[in-house]
Amino acid sequence: VGCQGSGCQVAEVNAFYSNFYDLLQEAGSTPEYGSGEDWYPDHRARIWHELARFGVIVAPLVVASPVAKWVRSAWAFAWRSRLMHCYLDAWDSSQPPLEGASQRLHEDSQRFCSALQGCLALVLDALCTLVVFSPILTKLSADVEPPVPLGVLRPVWLVVAAVFAAAVGLGGAMVAGRYLVGLEVANQRVEAHLRRDLVVLETTPALICGPPRGGWEQDSVVSHGTAPSLFFQLTLKRLRENYHALFRHFTALNLWLSAFDQFMVILPYLLAAPLLFATEPERRITLGTLVQVSNSFEKTFSSLSIVSENWGSVNEFRSVLVRLREFEAKVFRGRDPPGGNCLVPSSQTRSDEAQPRSTRRDTEMVVVDGGPVEVS
Repeated sequence: VGCQGSGCQVAEVNAFYSNFYDLLQEAGSTPEYGSGEDWYPDHRARIWHELARFGVIVAPLVVASPVAKWVRSAWAFAWRSRLMHCYLDAWDSSQPPLEGASQRLHEDSQRFCSALQGCLALVLDALCTLVVFSPILTKLSADVEPPVPLGVLRPVWLVVAAVFAAAVGLGGAMVAGRYLVGLEVANQRVEAHLRRDLVVLETTPALICGPPRGGWEQDSVVSHGTAPSLFFQLTLKRLRENYHALFRHFTALNLWLSAFDQFMVILPYLLAAPLLFATEPERRITLGTLVQVSNSFEKTFSSLSIVSENWGSVNEFRSVLVRLREFEAKVFRGRDPPGGNCLVPSSQTRSDEAQPRSTRRDTEMVVVDGGPVEVS
């Protein structure tokens, strides 16, 4: 409901642009404003009236937008809670510890639900915007002459141009960001190794630094045989290489998106602005029509290119899905999760319905990265 209301108000703002800029153009070209059938005696009063109408149009968004964000946030948190319940219900403490379990349960579940929340909001907003602005852009296509003859595409040529531009943008983003998913997955594996070793360093420093020399000092790691930096040297090197690879590929993706976005800002003006000065009166358009074309084209193109504009986030979300699927396969170990999978939890997945697992504990155990690890 909030999305549809927002889309309708954006459409009213688009119509406001056309009337307002036509009024400004008229005020600049006419020294005195005539009387008669017009409601207002001069342009200044009409301009103030249009600005007041703009305030009335956008006022509902002041309430609707925060309420919609609260609903999305509560929904995403409920999904995350159910997801963690599903995994914890299947946890078997008698089995060997799972690599990176704490990161999967804590960070990846949070990333999954945050990305899901953002994805839902973006997709719904894009669909509503398309529903509102596609007819407007189709109507403008009939009023604005294309720069070249287009045959059967003439009645919808601006819509076709927006679809074609969005396809080009998505193709370029896919090429520039084709390695991002694999790099994200590999990078998170190294992050999991680093987290595990840091927990070991905190709980059992002797496993990292060697036996203590001259007794134990509670707040000192120097009392052990080896500096921790030597142990973490290889892991930090791998982490640095992975991040720099991600930086390079994200730079290529961002360069493409930035350059293409700047071109798309001026494309509507390249297509329609010459008609402001057309010699044939039937082909000539007003400044308000030009601004409306630019705004409608930008809204339609942005909705169609929602995937390419967020390709970096899409790849990060895909990498989270890969990691959670791998973790889910290890947690259930061949058993069927409730409802078929945990990423789409069923309403019957309840933590209080879980069967009790084995609580066997060895005499010398520490918890490392979500599972018990024996300390010699």
